[in-house]
This record gives sequence, structure tokens and C-alpha cells, in this order.
Amino acid sequence: MRLTEFESFKAHVAMLLRDLPRGMTADLTDVAVAYWNGRQVVGAYLRDNGRIDEDFDFDENAWANWRDEFLLWFEAPRFSERADLKAAFVAGVIAVTPPGGLWPRPL
Repeated sequence: MRLTEFESFKAHVAMLLRDLPRGMTADLTDVAVAYWNGRQVVGAYLRDNGRIDEDFDFDENAWANWRDEFLLWFEAPRFSERADLKAAFVAGVIAVTPPGGLWPRPL
């Protein structure tokens, strides 16, 4: 797998996250994580307290901004269970096709 390309990296992250319980994030950087919403990988910024602040598009722009950090994460993947994310899934406030923006968003 050639992980110097975004699509390969995103597919790998998706594969890993799909196998984890809901509420888990791939801790890609100190301020950005990714989670599986049931259909796709979603990027999210973290607040200072480690809770999810808002979603962002997990796309080529994110790759351009954090490529080096994402590749470091790939070498030693880290995951966290996030109570706020898990609670949002239980409450049904995670949209399966998020447009990006404030989090959590009602269905």
C-alpha cells in the first residue's frame, strides 16, 4: 500500500475504524481525530479538554495540512474511546453524511 497518497491513507483509516466499536477515534494529531460514522470517515477537531469540538472534511485539504503528522500516526496508530462521541451515537445525533461544522449535529 502506498500511503503517500491521500486516498490510500483514508481507505486504511476507514478499514481500521470500521473494526472498532462506535465512539472510538483515530488520534491523528494533537488537535485532530477521525471517526467512522457508519458510512465514512469524518475528521473532527478537539477542544482543549479533549472533547470533540467540530467536524471537518477529511479530504485532500486535511492531507495537505497534516500529511507529515498523518504518516507518523500510520507508523504508530493511536486510538481513543471518546465518551462524548459514544454518547452522541447512543442519542442518535451523529449524521451519517455530515456537511461539516458544529458538533454534534441532530439527524
